[in-house]
Amino acid sequence: MSIEFLYEPDCSSTEVALARLRETCREEAHAGGIAMVEVTSDEQAAALRFPGSPTIRIDGRDIDTSGDGSERFALVCRAYRLPDGRITPFPPKELIRTALRDATRRRSVSLSAGR
Repeated sequence: MSIEFLYEPDCSSTEVALARLRETCREEAHAGGIAMVEVTSDEQAAALRFPGSPTIRIDGRDIDTSGDGSERFALVCRAYRLPDGRITPFPPKELIRTALRDATRRRSVSLSAGR
């Protein structure tokens, strides 16, 4: 399983978001590494389809699947919506956990189909 943590260096949410990602990976027994991707220009943001900092992708999929597909890609801080509708600058642990479990499930199904 590949995990990418994309961030803009001046975003104040980076440290908390990365700590949540690492903690959730430990809780879910994911022992693999996290690829850190620093995004430093709007051109790089567009090339990486970077909707804002921080962005977490697991096996190439953004953990927040609620986007409508019309995201703008730029050097901005990102906001996440909590289940109760409030907005937070940090990815909720449950969103990370769900994405990790979904990726594990997809891999399991893929391995089973390959037998």
